[in-house]
Amino acid sequence: MGYISQKVISNLIENNTTNFFLNLGYLNNDEIMDSPEIKYVFTKNWHSRIFMANFNESNASENVKKIVSKIKKMHISVLWYITPMSRPENLQNVLIDHGFKYQSQWRSMAIDLKKVPEKFNIPKGVTIKEVLNLDELKIWTDVLVKSFEFPKVAISYKKYFCKLGPKNLNFHYYLGFLDEKPVASAMIFKGEEAAGLFYIGTVHNARRKGIAEALTFYLLNKAKNEGYNITTIQSSEMGYPLYKKIGFKEYYITKIYALH
Repeated sequence: MGYISQKVISNLIENNTTNFFLNLGYLNNDEIMDSPEIKYVFTKNWHSRIFMANFNESNASENVKKIVSKIKKMHISVLWYITPMSRPENLQNVLIDHGFKYQSQWRSMAIDLKKVPEKFNIPKGVTIKEVLNLDELKIWTDVLVKSFEFPKVAISYKKYFCKLGPKNLNFHYYLGFLDEKPVASAMIFKGEEAAGLFYIGTVHNARRKGIAEALTFYLLNKAKNEGYNITTIQSSEMGYPLYKKIGFKEYYITKIYALH
């Protein structure tokens, strides 16, 4: 990716992430906004999310006020994702003025698939399988909520993904097994310009065994075989050392603000 500018890659990561969640929202019949000024998915089924704000400084406060009013009328909680591309530059302060609180951050990363080795280590007893039917998808959701410790929204997450079904052109789910027991989840989103990796997680008692690393390399090769040159990922602080080791490069920080 040496000839592609950091700005181009950064925009690609943000677009890919946003389109992933918008696609999930469309398939679940959530309320979607996809305009040049703002993009969001509002739902009572799982996390509502706002991306890619592009307001003028003069109207930012009024626009945020309108969005907050809508959020309160819908009685939902919302996560707002702020990147270096968000506008205006003081948007974080505007959100705080309207009741949002800083919650966490993602390390927004991408990798050049030409540099990904085709051969990689798969630990003894580990197998990787694509989810192909609804029963397997239910297992995948069980592993997902255990891996990411989503107890408060576990039922919502399960319903949300099971409603999508396992056979979708843009979403492909994978399970990692240890000694034939499902212990890891992962997902590929086939975006227009890049593949995105999402929800790579391992249940607590199967961590630090090389499973997530093997699963990530497996998915990167899947993306490469599909003809992609770039794969993106939004990493938590816990996952960052692994993805850096694999070869992902950090392009920017995404700051997440919440309104409950």
